[in-house]
Amino acid sequence: MAKILIVDDEKDLAGILGIILKQEGYQVTPVLDGYQALEEIKKTPYDLILMDIRLPGINGVETFIQIKEINPEVRVIMMTGFAMEDLIEEALAKGAYACIHKPFDPVKLIELIQKILSQDKKVVLIANGDNKTRKEVEVSLSEKGYRIYFAQGKDEMLAKLKANHYDCILLNLSLPGINGLAILRKVKQVSPDAVVIIMTDYDLPEMVRKAKKLSTYACIKKPINIDELIKLLQEIKL
Repeated sequence: MAKILIVDDEKDLAGILGIILKQEGYQVTPVLDGYQALEEIKKTPYDLILMDIRLPGINGVETFIQIKEINPEVRVIMMTGFAMEDLIEEALAKGAYACIHKPFDPVKLIELIQKILSQDKKVVLIANGDNKTRKEVEVSLSEKGYRIYFAQGKDEMLAKLKANHYDCILLNLSLPGINGLAILRKVKQVSPDAVVIIMTDYDLPEMVRKAKKLSTYACIKKPINIDELIKLLQEIKL
């Protein structure tokens, strides 16, 4: 669930916007000024900020510049109800994703937010029949900004590989109904560029050795050590 910070001193507008975004499934936090926004950014990793340019005390552009020093990766949409071209140009030049003018079309705003949040997210397919493992990995990787998809069996996994691109595949070598190496060969045929990290419930040294010859990146044993998995993903720039 993406976290969105709304920075606007118009309480009614922020409240309505918060309701709309919550209905879309986002986790929303509203604050009234730039100082509160800076405190929020220090303690919470937000995915997106909706920032009014005209704020009391410290304007939206000044707040935005300080926020980028704290979290350079966070994406920001500036909002304004006034003709403030100089500040708009400065915000865009400093890296704001867009500037929207009030009153805005909620449908178009949602489309813009979806577009921004879908960019640059690495996509991971978890091919594993174990619901507990899938859930644990989903929660941890989603919090790190990955888009997660699942496949429980061979046919479902191959169908998804043919239909979509995945940056990484977490593959259980013990999928039901097929030998682990056979499914790995099929994965490499269908999606040769995807990084494959194999998971195993048991010590299978010979199978792991053969799997590595088929260009798997690494092997991790269940129960999954989430810190180890995230470190592997970071090593391969995902």
